[in-house]
Amino acid sequence: MPDYLARLQEEMRRPPLHRWLGPEAVRADGTEVEVRLPFRPEFAGGVEPVFVHGGIIATLCDLTGHAAAACAVGRSVPTVTLGVDYLRPAPGVDLRAVGSLRRLGRSLARVDVEIFAADKLVALSRTTFAIPEERP
Repeated sequence: MPDYLARLQEEMRRPPLHRWLGPEAVRADGTEVEVRLPFRPEFAGGVEPVFVHGGIIATLCDLTGHAAAACAVGRSVPTVTLGVDYLRPAPGVDLRAVGSLRRLGRSLARVDVEIFAADKLVALSRTTFAIPEERP
């Protein structure tokens, strides 16, 4: 049986952007992943009150969706589409992202991502990833 958490941890460490962002793997089971993003002042999109910039939220949606698809497939998958619905401002606190694999086909994977701040849902995302053919 694949070690999904180890794969998620690798996905959180491997890309250079992730080293700057600092996402943390929380859990993974092959159809769902959870990622925590500790808040830092550089993530602020506003200062009175402090809230998380929408670009950081979109990035968290993309990396969480990718991680869910990559854990299911066992390798990296490129983003095809990324849509984000911002439901409310995210206060300057740690964010929690849950990525749920909705469909895994031969060439595409569909993942929904929910972003929470202080246990309130702040954004929803629907992402699609290509599943490239493995080459010998």
